[in-house]
Amino acid sequence: MLNIKKADFQSLIDHCLAGYPNESCGMLGGKDGRVEKVYLMQNAKPGPDYYEMEPEEQFRVMKDIRDSGLDMIGLFHSHPAGQAYPSNVDVRNAYWPGTELPNYPDAIYVIISLMDRSKPVARGFTIEEGKINEIPVTVI
Repeated sequence: MLNIKKADFQSLIDHCLAGYPNESCGMLGGKDGRVEKVYLMQNAKPGPDYYEMEPEEQFRVMKDIRDSGLDMIGLFHSHPAGQAYPSNVDVRNAYWPGTELPNYPDAIYVIISLMDRSKPVARGFTIEEGKINEIPVTVI
């Protein structure tokens, strides 16, 4: 399960809506399934069906997470015109190129669908060995 405070959840939604019609992205720092810090990041290659985190920004965020005594517990991105479910690209990008080694083996991937921008939908998943498993996302 992934627990996220209402204000932090709203910041994810606002970030994704601000990036529309392109995908938006970021990382989640926390402990034991509870989000403690949200990192709203820039999409280095903006497009309506693709995101890529800028490597230097990603490095700075990972360092801040570590320095804060937290773990990188999740990543998020939007699907501006698609369902809140991992795409083939999302599954492929969950692994180091050309391998079956996960980029973030313990991460929960939160996908925010903006198909109805007045009612965004967020769902969480793990991606392990190419298998997608839903993880409840609870706003507290």
